[in-house]
Amino acid sequence: MFVLKVISFSSLVLPEKAKELIHALASLDTPVFLVGGFIRDMLIDLSSFDLDFVVVDKDPVNLAKSLSENFGGHSFLLHDETKTTRLVLSDQSCSGYTFDFTGVSKQDLEKDFLRRDFTINALAVNLKEPNILIDKFSGQKDLKEKKIRSVTPENLLDDPLRFLRAFRFASLINGEIDNDTLIFIKINLEHFNNTVASERILNELWKLFDNDNSCKYISQMADIGLLEKIFPELTPTRKVTPNIYHHLWLFDHSIEMIKIFEESFCKIPKQARDDLNKPFGALKSPVKKSVAKLASLLHDIGKPDTWEIKQGDGFEKHTFYGHDKLGSKKIEEISKRLKLSNSISETLSKLVRYHLRPFQLSQPGAEITEKALYRFFRDVENDTTLLLMLALSDLYATCGPKVTKEDLANGEKLILFLFDKYFEYKTKKEEKTKKPKLLDGNEIMKLTGLKPSCQLGDLIKNLDELIATGEITTKEDAVKWALEHKI
Repeated sequence: MFVLKVISFSSLVLPEKAKELIHALASLDTPVFLVGGFIRDMLIDLSSFDLDFVVVDKDPVNLAKSLSENFGGHSFLLHDETKTTRLVLSDQSCSGYTFDFTGVSKQDLEKDFLRRDFTINALAVNLKEPNILIDKFSGQKDLKEKKIRSVTPENLLDDPLRFLRAFRFASLINGEIDNDTLIFIKINLEHFNNTVASERILNELWKLFDNDNSCKYISQMADIGLLEKIFPELTPTRKVTPNIYHHLWLFDHSIEMIKIFEESFCKIPKQARDDLNKPFGALKSPVKKSVAKLASLLHDIGKPDTWEIKQGDGFEKHTFYGHDKLGSKKIEEISKRLKLSNSISETLSKLVRYHLRPFQLSQPGAEITEKALYRFFRDVENDTTLLLMLALSDLYATCGPKVTKEDLANGEKLILFLFDKYFEYKTKKEEKTKKPKLLDGNEIMKLTGLKPSCQLGDLIKNLDELIATGEITTKEDAVKWALEHKI
């Protein structure tokens, strides 16, 4: 056993209630070990909110229930076989923290360490000896060398989700997966099947995409076939060849999108970066840019089924008419399979459906009208920063012989212009919500005699557009327009 002094628990930045809980566990008449991710993250100065405890010769269900009564909170069973139980404290300072308890007999304690996935996750501390790191498999050395190595390769088969976790942990420490571990994953991919819960796969994917270096690991997943186990819709993209606009095969273009996304993120306005780094929903993960990255990876899945090659003027013309609409429908199927939330599913579908639209706004020799900008922002709404980042990635991932440096420069200029215009639009919209409407829906119904209907909806939508673009500025003009267009 390799032991080393580590940071004292007393110096950890934890809510007081969490420290009190740890102190109570340390006072029990049986050993309690804090294991895995929290210890790993502590050693590399990362914030961690999930604390996993192994309790010797004590029922974890009863322990968690007792702690919930004493410290305030609630507990629930996570796993029937192991009786792993989660405690969530109601104290506001502990919001986001989870405390998981697994019981083990004294004679099986060594086996518990041996069954863990990776050496960097097999680190532990006995709460009765809080300054001593227990490191049975040189996990701290692997952490220092930024290496993901399985405790034993066969352990990965106990839970094939660990195949994906290897890449997520490699991304977390910006490291490499041990070659033996990588080969084992590759030759055992048949075990990564529908027995692995979609929700768990999704959780790992979001954590991977949340990192700013995910491209390298997505690419490695593609190289060994794991990515297509999760997204079989990508497999047909392997048959779509480069063309005069695309320098890469379509599958490689899809991977390249993530690379360009992460490399180009610094180019967009700070306000846009801040927005994309916000959580997409109520949870910390995924952040908005992760949803945009997934959309970037999948934006062209409609192309294989819409691919046609026509002879042009001395060259082959590759067309993919309607691939945006078909891709959007395929996203709906993926969403059902992975059990994505409705809001994320809708956003992904929208991003794939509209991924061509930013560049369609600009026509040679013509300025983009305020009306066109208004309609674009109205349709894409809160997903605009995600779509524009996807479009910027698509621009630089599409560098065939027909694409010039001037095309790329103009494309980037357009996207940055749209970012600026979007934040102007958003500010104006927020200001308008503070003012009374020139004419609301009820007033329009009274004036026109229309009932709630598609006709009324279209009338309100068109009037809002005219007001937003400054073509109607007074209530009198709004009333006149509504009466003239009620039919």
